[in-house]
Amino acid sequence: METFFELHFIYKMFIIFIITALLFRLCYFFEYFSKFESKSLVGIFAFLFVMVLFFLQISRGIYYVKRIKNDYVLTEGKVTFYKTGRGKSRGEVDYDFRLNNKWASNINYEGYFVQIPDEKPDTTINYLVIYEKNLPQNSFLLFNYPIKEKDDLLEYEELFKKGIPNNVFYN
Repeated sequence: METFFELHFIYKMFIIFIITALLFRLCYFFEYFSKFESKSLVGIFAFLFVMVLFFLQISRGIYYVKRIKNDYVLTEGKVTFYKTGRGKSRGEVDYDFRLNNKWASNINYEGYFVQIPDEKPDTTINYLVIYEKNLPQNSFLLFNYPIKEKDDLLEYEELFKKGIPNNVFYN
């Protein structure tokens, strides 16, 4: 499964289609399934396709969080754009983070494995960023670890030497 998430989009969609077709074919073992109207069969196929996509999206998130937990680096980051997740929209935070004395950018959306606060955070201070050493774009801004003073980053690094605390990732 590790290489699936690194495949090209076309190949991933082909594999998802094949999995959906196999699941659809398994439905024929249910009594009266073959007697459904074609509109119902198309609806069932679409439902299965969406469920496979949903499952793989969750699996992808778990995969990337596990990769961070295996080999992570801590740095500081600054919020550049914030959109609350209240209402019908999905929360989003854009941030820049220090990477080898340069600045890199990333975006996190609500529903991933870190919480985005409902109230706008203080954008004048920095926050802790955790990223995968070999894949810096696999990173998360941690709002529950603000960096208000220069010593805060050192304190967090000391805290994380024992392992990633339980309140960093949820789910």
